Amino acid sequence: MLRPLALAILLTSMLCAAAQDPAPASSVITPPSAAQRATAQLQIRLDRAGFTVGFIDGQRGSRSDHALADYRKARGIESGKVEEALAKEIVAPPWTFYTVTTGDLARVDKAPADWQEASLIPRMACTSLVEALSETFHCSPRLLQRLNPAEKSWDAATVGRTLCVPNVLPPPPLPHAARLEIDCQTFRIRAFDAAGALVASFPVSIAADRARVPKGALKIAAFAPDPTYVFDPDNFPESARARAIGRKLILPPGPNNPVGVFWMSLSRPGFGLHGTPHPETIGRPESHGCFRMTNWDVQRLGKIVETATPLEVINTRPSVVPEEQP
Repeated sequence: MLRPLALAILLTSMLCAAAQDPAPASSVITPPSAAQRATAQLQIRLDRAGFTVGFIDGQRGSRSDHALADYRKARGIESGKVEEALAKEIVAPPWTFYTVTTGDLARVDKAPADWQEASLIPRMACTSLVEALSETFHCSPRLLQRLNPAEKSWDAATVGRTLCVPNVLPPPPLPHAARLEIDCQTFRIRAFDAAGALVASFPVSIAADRARVPKGALKIAAFAPDPTYVFDPDNFPESARARAIGRKLILPPGPNNPVGVFWMSLSRPGFGLHGTPHPETIGRPESHGCFRMTNWDVQRLGKIVETATPLEVINTRPSVVPEEQP
């Protein structure tokens, strides 16, 4: 006879498997393949362990490989046994069910791409339910849609709809970080405890122009949850639209704010660690100079550091850009 926990895990796996049955031929959304489900399950376990891939998409590439390498190093696992060890450590089922709430629907509103239009609204919200839930469950919108192929119109989804989602909430607490390290070759930010042990790591984007990457020893200087963003046209000399606006603007907070939902100032003026409205770009050179993370990862990191936490930027010479393009 199955114990209650084992029974719950079995039922969840069976029901999510049912949710992944092939959709009718008329649907353009198809369930994940067996290989994609296996990769997504690996990414979910890494997320819960604190060695994240950024956003979970079921695609095996550099983000997953670097996260797995950091996990292996942190746990001291022999090569070839790391995925087995991860599965033994993270025993929670990879999938769960979630019921849409009024709070989810309330998170959906406007987020104009134009800087001037954005400055006129109260919040840079998620623009669709699938985007809002993807933020919540650390995954790509496409994966969420493929996990729920029977959901024909996400815009018409109502309170009470039940969906299959990655089981990433609540994320297990992580140890306190005594210092941070940003590796510009693997595009990872690593957290170490006071004894020097690696306790967590996350993908990070850096400046496309390596000359703009702040080098050497830095420190966390301040925290700003749900920040606004100061648009300065001088920071976008390549943009005709920025030149046309010609003045500074204040963009409101929200997940689609250019710096996401959390900002950590660094000891170098003008630089910070922050979130992003584009989680699919994390893990490669993309930014103008700051270090960008997914909204959920930067919030999680913010809970284990404090002001004056040291941060060192290493391997700042250009390297091969990851081939993985979400």
